[in-house]
Amino acid sequence: MKLAVWDPDEPFRRWRDALAQHAGELRLAVEVVDAAAEPDEQADFALVWRPPAEWLAGQQRLRAVFNLGAGVDAVLPLMRAHAPQVPLIRLEDAGMGRQMADYVAEAVLHAHRRMDDYAALQAHATWEPLVLAPRTGFGVGFLGLGHMGLAAARRVQALDFPVLACTRSGTPRAGTDFDGPIYGIDRLYEFLGHCRVLVVLLPLTPETRGLLDYGALSHLPRGAHVVNAGRGALLHEQDLLDLLEQQHLGGATLDVFEHEPLPAGHPLWSQPRVRITPHVAAHTLVGPSAAQIMRKIAALERGDHPGGIVDARLGY
Repeated sequence: MKLAVWDPDEPFRRWRDALAQHAGELRLAVEVVDAAAEPDEQADFALVWRPPAEWLAGQQRLRAVFNLGAGVDAVLPLMRAHAPQVPLIRLEDAGMGRQMADYVAEAVLHAHRRMDDYAALQAHATWEPLVLAPRTGFGVGFLGLGHMGLAAARRVQALDFPVLACTRSGTPRAGTDFDGPIYGIDRLYEFLGHCRVLVVLLPLTPETRGLLDYGALSHLPRGAHVVNAGRGALLHEQDLLDLLEQQHLGGATLDVFEHEPLPAGHPLWSQPRVRITPHVAAHTLVGPSAAQIMRKIAALERGDHPGGIVDARLGY
């Protein structure tokens, strides 16, 4: 079988070698081709990150497309337009959960220990120990509880913070051990009222785009901290800035933005209570991802249904 890789962010040889290794372990005969260098090669499976529409449209024998990242919002419209009958399969963690857990835990501790307040005091050469809120009342809310959200929630629970979640269904996924309160998205404002830190890890869909506007964010407790490591378009950036200026919100840690890279003149850069990282909360790891993809291809070869098949109606 032939695998085509389109990933402008990684050297092709890394994917080729990792896929070949794991294919050998599973006794699968594969040929891995660089789609950018050989765009006319027809493949059985495609491994993609933001592929060109014309290339995807030209692939006539695909059995499945694997998205080389957690979010599928960029590739799903292309699939609907050019390969509507081909299954789209997303990565399930593949080493990204631990990275996200690290990122979120650091942001939660930063907010709880009032590091933004200490930075402001330092700017004025002021020596002033600050009182910390008890952890028992410092609720950390997860808006979205997929693989990475669950990994991060477990890490924050291990730090003795109370955790809660809000999901589309309002019920825990089968097989998960999350034991905090879970709200349905229809109770979003009630959920937000309990979040001293809000961690945003929802997928971007037509229903979630712009979900966190001024009205929603204003339901957070005064002084709350927002962590967005999901998708930038989930949150209205100007509304966030307004609430920071009004001192209703205490700070924000942002890894994703509506337009990336974030433009040099954007006011988020100069807001002292906003910390910015360039979409690095969780990288795709080639080795674990290649192993997972080859296991899923092996399942397809057996006629089984692997995990991670995207429901195009839901958008994830």
